[in-house]
Amino acid sequence: MSPLHSHNRGELTERLIRILFLLAERPHSQRELAQLFDVDSVTIRRNLNELSRHYFILDEMEGREKIYRFGDNYEFRPPNLTPGELATLLLAQQAIGATGLTAFGTPFGHYGYTLLDKVRAALPRALRNKLDTLANIFGSATVPAKDYSTFTDRIDRLTNAAMNSRRIRMRYHTLHSGKTKERLFDPYTVYFDPDGATLKVIGFDHERQGIIPFSVDHIEWLQETGESFIRPADFALQAFLTKYCFNGIHGEPLTVRLRAHRTTARVFAERQFHPSQVEIERTTDAQGNVATITIEMTVAQGRGLERFILSWLPDVEVLEPPELRGRIRAVLHESLQQRETRE
Repeated sequence: MSPLHSHNRGELTERLIRILFLLAERPHSQRELAQLFDVDSVTIRRNLNELSRHYFILDEMEGREKIYRFGDNYEFRPPNLTPGELATLLLAQQAIGATGLTAFGTPFGHYGYTLLDKVRAALPRALRNKLDTLANIFGSATVPAKDYSTFTDRIDRLTNAAMNSRRIRMRYHTLHSGKTKERLFDPYTVYFDPDGATLKVIGFDHERQGIIPFSVDHIEWLQETGESFIRPADFALQAFLTKYCFNGIHGEPLTVRLRAHRTTARVFAERQFHPSQVEIERTTDAQGNVATITIEMTVAQGRGLERFILSWLPDVEVLEPPELRGRIRAVLHESLQQRETRE
């Protein structure tokens, strides 16, 4: 896609979002909207038809004017935000900036900043000052693993395909095998993975017949097939990731039992690494400090789990299951052999 085409797509995305905000404030005529965006009435009508697929937007004639408004007696009321809620908003803004998402030509990045600027500009001065003060208090430690600014068009096309439930065909390069393969794929959602600090798309992979996450930067080419798909009504991203993804890696759930010692035991006593985590046993030293702690959790098995355990060695041991304990032992042995070979 040419840079001009990508720019036009970005303008379309911004226009669709702004139309929703305008209609939330009050009904607008087709002529009003066309003048505001400096486009013809046919373009505005096409935009509203697209939005009507996802939002309850009504059109009615008032004299010779066609008026658009939200249905169901929707009325826009400015939210009454508390300092804590404003802090949360700032945290979200800073997290978006830290991950590099502001480089994207999608509603989640660049337009997130421009919209937030407009919200701030509309607030009373005292509230704006409070926002500025909170900006120096709250922050985000999220750091992107890659610069995704060169993937703007790819992300935009994936997002649109997911929004409109359109099947795609893509060429995907797998790091594990080093091979590139064409796949038929139903994209459900594009999301930032904080564990791996990478951007991923998740959906139904027709070859593996399952819901699989793919790294956006490993997609070398994609196009819509012209076919539609039905996203499962019970699919929820957070629930899926909790069950099938751990430390940035997808896998089948596995129940593990780990024992931590010394300072790491005290860290484990304070942290919740997964929603399924439960404490099984703990011991204390003469001063009453945690000496050992045993936890159990059911997480996705694979390299993500192995990396988690290895990152806490030598203060963490695998109690269950035996095959995971054997895998960690094998990884350590292989690492030692490689070091000895180099020396």
